[in-house]
Order: sequence, then structure tokens, then C-alpha cells
Amino acid sequence: MARMLRIQWKPTGNEAYDRLLGQFVERVARYARGGSIQTRVRKYERYRAFLRFLAAQFGPQDIRNIQPRHVAAYIAHRRRAGVQEKTILAELSIIRWWHNQIPWRKYEMPDNKTLFELEERLDDKTFSEEVRYRYKITHTRRKRLISKSGGPVRESLPAGR
Repeated sequence: MARMLRIQWKPTGNEAYDRLLGQFVERVARYARGGSIQTRVRKYERYRAFLRFLAAQFGPQDIRNIQPRHVAAYIAHRRRAGVQEKTILAELSIIRWWHNQIPWRKYEMPDNKTLFELEERLDDKTFSEEVRYRYKITHTRRKRLISKSGGPVRESLPAGR
């Protein structure tokens, strides 16, 4: 049986980063399954760097709002910092793994080819919106995701919709 990841976080004074990190720890990281505790801790440490960047550049209100363009901007940031492609690919793997753990996320994460193309075309609003729309999770897509995971389909939509 997989154990809960016991991690603590302390506020840093950066409101956006503290909000994202708090949501991540409380809603996602503690309940994530897959791999050993040590592996999840390493992934957690690497993902925090992405959250720090996200808070500084975009400041989303909710961790569920992470979009493909946020990841593409992080790729561009890492390239400017001189990080090798192999390291960026490893970081994308970690970002994708944690992103899939986020309950009720609003966007799927595209494949690497799409992310790299989006990185090159970040200034192209039309392309950015097209990718955003293509990977937005709709109620129909959410039903499919839940039914594939073996969960009950009737719980996929909030009451009253």
C-alpha cells in the first residue's frame, strides 16, 4: 500500500507562490500515488521550481488553471538559462506527472512536440489560443477521463448541470 507523502511547507511571503504551493501540497502532493516516497519527494522538489516560475510570471489563482502556454513559457525560461534539452525533457516529465495528479484540472498537458512548438510561437496569440482550446477539458472529455479510470461516470458533472 502506497503511503501518503508527508511534506510541510511554510509561507515565503510571496502571495502567489504561497497560494500555489499551498494548494499543491494540500490537494495534490500528499495524495499522489506512484513510485517510492523518495522519488515523489525528488519530483516535488523539482516541481516547486516550476511553481515558483509560474507564480512570478503568471500568478494563477488556482493550481487547476495551469495551461500549456505556462509550460511552454517555462521551457523558454529554462532555455534562456542555458539548461540542456535532456534536463528540460526530464522536467517536462515531472511537470506532466504532477499535472496528471491534479484533481479537476482544467487543461490536459500536450505532448512534447506541441509544447516545443508552442514555446517557439508564444507571441502568436492565435496559435496559443488554438492550443489552449484544443487541450481544455470539457465536461464530455471529463466524463471520458473518469470512465477510463474506472470511476463512476455519474459523478463526473457537478449537481444541477
